[in-house]
Amino acid sequence: MGTQDIIRWGVDLTLVAMLLAALRRQTGLVLAYERYDFTRALQMYLQWGEYCWNRFVGYARGDGRRFRKERVEDALRQRIEEL
Repeated sequence: MGTQDIIRWGVDLTLVAMLLAALRRQTGLVLAYERYDFTRALQMYLQWGEYCWNRFVGYARGDGRRFRKERVEDALRQRIEEL
């Protein structure tokens, strides 16, 4: 296993942790990690996802050139295009 593989696995695991953080925030659903023997490691992993998610959202909110709030017109335009 080379350096590139380790980096790729790290990025992939971070993205999954961020996805779990977003799922928790949007739906309130959490991973039932209490059932596993490595509870502490899973807690730390989920905290890493929360940290990365917070950083990403902060970046998106601060970067007005690439991100903006969705407007009512956006949803209306999408529905019209679907017809």
